[in-house]
Amino acid sequence: MKAKSGFTGILFVLILMSFRLLSQDNPAWDDTTKKDWPSECHEITVNSTSDHTEQKAMFYAGSDQSPAPLIVSLHTWSGDYTQKDPLALECISKGFVYIHPDFRGANNKFDACGSSKVIQDIDDAIAYAIHHARVDTTEIHIVGVSGGGYATLLAYMNTIYPVKTFSAWVPISDLEAWFNESEGRKNKYARDIAICTTGRNFGSKGYYIDKKEAHKRSPLFMQTPVEKRHKAKLFIYTGIHDGYTGSVPVTQSLKFYNKVVRDFDATETEAIVPESDMLTLVASQNYQSLTKGKLGKRLIQYRKSYKDLIQLTVFEGTHEMLTDVALNPTESKNILAIGDSNGEFYFGWVTQLKTVRFEDFIYNSCISGNTIGYNNLNRPALNTLHNIDRYMDEAYAYSGKQDAIVIMLGTNDCKAVFTENIKNVPDSMRTLIAKIKAHPVYRSSHPKLFIVSPPPMNPHPELHDKYLKGNDRIKYLNKEFKKVAKEEGCVYINTYPHLEGVFDYVTIDGIHLKPEGQMVIAKIISEALDDYFKTE
Repeated sequence: MKAKSGFTGILFVLILMSFRLLSQDNPAWDDTTKKDWPSECHEITVNSTSDHTEQKAMFYAGSDQSPAPLIVSLHTWSGDYTQKDPLALECISKGFVYIHPDFRGANNKFDACGSSKVIQDIDDAIAYAIHHARVDTTEIHIVGVSGGGYATLLAYMNTIYPVKTFSAWVPISDLEAWFNESEGRKNKYARDIAICTTGRNFGSKGYYIDKKEAHKRSPLFMQTPVEKRHKAKLFIYTGIHDGYTGSVPVTQSLKFYNKVVRDFDATETEAIVPESDMLTLVASQNYQSLTKGKLGKRLIQYRKSYKDLIQLTVFEGTHEMLTDVALNPTESKNILAIGDSNGEFYFGWVTQLKTVRFEDFIYNSCISGNTIGYNNLNRPALNTLHNIDRYMDEAYAYSGKQDAIVIMLGTNDCKAVFTENIKNVPDSMRTLIAKIKAHPVYRSSHPKLFIVSPPPMNPHPELHDKYLKGNDRIKYLNKEFKKVAKEEGCVYINTYPHLEGVFDYVTIDGIHLKPEGQMVIAKIISEALDDYFKTE
């Protein structure tokens, strides 16, 4: 009985060890055993333009009713195109065009793992989807987790296509660092990196990497194509416990985020993740903050953004992708902002709106001195009626179809020099709305129009003559704009009462607003946009 009991105990330990080894080799987001695919997805062949080999992919051509977004979903480190993808069904339900390419399969061979062939394979898959389905080429989105997150970063640094969003979940950015980190964790990925960078078929011991080749294949050491990414957004997500309960430390994401921000602006300091914050995130797995938001149902432990281009999110989680929010960037809205200096300022309401609504694509056409229908300072460039077609064209070139147009004009129309014509301004607003509705961009996408009241005016003595009794004209316009909005089916947003009581504290000179005042406007506009889009 004792011998049998001892044998049972040893057997239990062996089984437990085998499960641990299995989970080490095939963690949740690198599981290659699940290959079930929806019947709507079909296996296709993509001819490689790099070496003319046949590369496979799983493909869904969308509903074919109208041009649809394209989702390029990238497999994990040890997977290939047959690996089950939890995003496939969601793409099918939304009618999106979907492709799950192979790009040389598992990262355990020299041709895989960030090689030039891998990068070309991803571009070839995009080209195939565009050629074989009705793709809205202003709505191309790349997403991947783990090794797929690594491939997403590679695509961000290299693709020639106008990808709108790149979503990299728990990605690898530095192969040399990950080799050392994987060695310390005793997992299989160190040997994979050794094989991929040297081309040698090592045994279980005595393997090593080619550091030069590792750097060549690491996004962290690639040059960011800054000029090509001014119309794209990069989302980097990492679970705060990854590296402890997962295989990729959070520093792989943090360092890459900093690298890209510095490539955009070497002088940037506020958006950078400080070394002290990195240490806190790694050491405590908890970042003390009074304002922690949510990513889906998960707590956001830490977040940094650079302009409206790059966002880093450290969420409460491990080495994983949150599938319920993974496609959120595809739901972004395209918004045209029309205004004057309060919108043009680098800290103006449009910039603040971009921080509040990071996922949206907001085109800023605001210009200092802009009016609704006057050649202010004898400059036609400051007459919105003369320039609205150009604004619409530029917004379409930036992000495609428009979902909303936000107009905050009127301050310069209330200058003393235009006093005698103040009653003509509401009609100018009607004419502006008519011109917008006649434009092809409006006729094709029917964006909602939002008319925002100009803010209060309380001129300092040195501005008195220029804006004499200007606040009286502001009040008149606000009442008239409300009528115009109702007549024309627009949403009217009255920011005036929110600023009136605190105006002296949030104005620079009685006309222009400080950042705090600009943020008040941005939040009010954002709430109005949310209310509309919820009922759309």
